[in-house]
Parts: sequence; C-alpha cells; structure tokens
Amino acid sequence: MAKRKKTITAGRLVKTILYTAPEPRDTERARAEKSHITAAAQQRMNDKAARGKLEMLLAANFTAGDLFLTLTYRDGALPAKRAGAVKLVREFLRNLRRHRAARGQALRYVYTTEEKHGKARLHHHVVINATGRDIEVIRSLWPHGDLVEAEQVDENDFAALASYITKESVEGRPVGAQMWTRSRNLRKPTVETCFVPDDTTLTAPPGCHMIEREERMTEYGSYCYIKYWLPLLTPQGRAAPNNRIPPPQNQT
Repeated sequence: MAKRKKTITAGRLVKTILYTAPEPRDTERARAEKSHITAAAQQRMNDKAARGKLEMLLAANFTAGDLFLTLTYRDGALPAKRAGAVKLVREFLRNLRRHRAARGQALRYVYTTEEKHGKARLHHHVVINATGRDIEVIRSLWPHGDLVEAEQVDENDFAALASYITKESVEGRPVGAQMWTRSRNLRKPTVETCFVPDDTTLTAPPGCHMIEREERMTEYGSYCYIKYWLPLLTPQGRAAPNNRIPPPQNQT
C-alpha cells in the first residue's frame, strides 16, 4: 500500500498533505471511506477556499517591504455604483504600470473592491510590489481621495492579509468564489505530487518553522496536513535570526 503526497510551495510558505488514496482492490466501503479522506485532505490543502488560494498567491509574489494600500474617496469623488469604482481603480493601475514601464520596472498586484463594512463606502485594497519611493507616485495617480493608506506587507502572516482582503463577498457570489483581481504576471505556487511508502511520516524539514498541523485517521486510512515556513536566509546565505529580516524603513 502507498500514500499520496502533495506539496504546494509559494515563496517560503509550504503546505503538504499525506493521505491514503483509494486502490482498485478496495471494497466498496473502503473506497468510499478513502475517497472521503482524500476529499477532506484536498479541501484542506488544495485551497478551494478563496482565502487559502489568496494566501499562497501572496506568498509566491510578495515579501517584506512590498505595499498594502487602501484607496478611498472623498465625498465629491465617491462613485455612485461599484462598477464606477472598479473602473477608477483599473485606470489607476494602468497608469501606475505605464509609469513603471517607462522606468523599466514591473508592476505586480492583487486588488479587491469593498463597500459592506465600516461606513459602507466604496474603497479598494491593493497589494503591490514596491520599487523604492512609491508613495508619492501612488498619491499623484489617485486624485479621488485625500489620503492613501499604505502599510508594508508582513511576509510572516500572509494568512491574515488574505483573510482581511477576502472578508467581503461580491454581491451575488457565494463566499469562496473569486473575490479579487490579480495582474497576469504573478507567479503561480509550484505543485508537486508523488506516491510514498505507507509508513511515511510527515514532518517539516530541519530549520523550518511549523505553522499548522492536522491529522485524521480511520480504520481505512489517514491524512496528515502541515503548513510551514522555509528558513529565511540573509543576503550572505545564513539563516536569519527568528526567521525574520528587518523590513525597510517606512516610506513617506
């Protein structure tokens, strides 16, 4: 008997599952139970929830020093409908892309438009890669609000950032549907699958920082899920203390 192992790697963030897969010689009951185990493992691992997908996408493309923006509107510039707000944020991103392209710089982004919490005003959350002193350029390209909020991405907690960005569902769509828009140049997390011996155990490699672990077992099989950080290396190739490198100073 063998188990199936699946690993998704996004930057330093890794998710792995090890589970018992159905076999042709299994009884109908055993196959049903193993299929149930497989489905539970895939649900936990394959990022079917929007939050999980976004967490891995962010981890594969952004790091400390990149920016999390909140774009708001002053009263006189607030669009009447969501479609108008989406048009404006797309225009902003096109202009920012052109600005960077003229300087040989790429733009990577993920954004969402919200209007259902707080003061229930239309606004946008945008994660972008940083290139240096971006804030002045961003403010000049967003004339619709008096203040652009900007925070540095915390690369040690993409789960929290993904959770925040997906806290609203789009009207008419179920929670878990696509709730954000991404640039086409984002890197995809890598996926590796293989069969391993039935007595294989799942552990994080030496030097890694474990984040989550979950196990389930029945008389017909089992699965184990882990999520962990790969070691963060300094520019000299050494492991960074506490897996953290101090981020750049806040931009003004």
